Amino acid sequence: MKLPIGEKIKIARTEAKLTQKELAARLQCTEVMVSRYELGAVVVSIEKLQKIAEIVSKSISYFFDLDGSREAKVIKKSEIKKVFVFDLDDTLVDGRKFCGETIARVITSQVPSADFDLICQIHDAIRGMAIEDLYITILKDLNIKADIKKLLAYDRVIQQESIYKMKLFDGVIDMLDFLKSSGKKLYICTNRSRMLLDKVLEENKIALFFDDVISCADAGYKKPNPYCLSNLIQTTGVPIEQFIYFGDSEIDSQFAQNAGIEHIIFDQYLNNNNLFTKLVNMFLERKREQY
Repeated sequence: MKLPIGEKIKIARTEAKLTQKELAARLQCTEVMVSRYELGAVVVSIEKLQKIAEIVSKSISYFFDLDGSREAKVIKKSEIKKVFVFDLDDTLVDGRKFCGETIARVITSQVPSADFDLICQIHDAIRGMAIEDLYITILKDLNIKADIKKLLAYDRVIQQESIYKMKLFDGVIDMLDFLKSSGKKLYICTNRSRMLLDKVLEENKIALFFDDVISCADAGYKKPNPYCLSNLIQTTGVPIEQFIYFGDSEIDSQFAQNAGIEHIIFDQYLNNNNLFTKLVNMFLERKREQY
């Protein structure tokens, strides 16, 4: 029976009489990472697998089937990510509070009895939707009837007047600059309208970092419909294995899964709003170690 690479790593580690902690120390990584390798929860690079093979006194061929096929997630050098696709709101730009309060302000302008704080809470729980869907869902949850077109028109007015409140998270420019200087292609796929998307990018002076920015809502294929992402993959001609998507919501996760690409979903607000600063520092430290 063919065994996944993760299970083979575990068997080889056990035969070498090494604990996960001891293997992690030799690999200069965390014990949690070794556990994730063995569970098959993360990809293992060829370079890392070669190091593991040396430590446990195995040839690297031990981890592969004799016919050369593989049943685990292993990154070849040709599969290093070359295209980075980002969501916008709450991924690159801190907009959760502003957007929630804007929706609450708009709804209470028509329905003064509506609970402002409750609207903000519902917004935070269902973030990632296109703006029209957010309003429809919140109104339905609160059993409120209102003119959606009027609500959306007022929402646009507030957003345009207050776009300066949409600030980048710490480290975003450093991260984009690092990726761009490393020869990566950068894109945005968002459910925000193109008009407001362009204003946010202009306000924060990051438009020039991106090869293209895509409003899935304006294209008529709101996330998690994968059309915009799938079309991007097709038009760039870059292999799908070299794409990665970054977002913050369950809708972002479904979007990337539906398109069949790897993705990372994170909450900036659980990382002191500076996740990208931490990542850039890690990358730079790793680069220094290579020299």
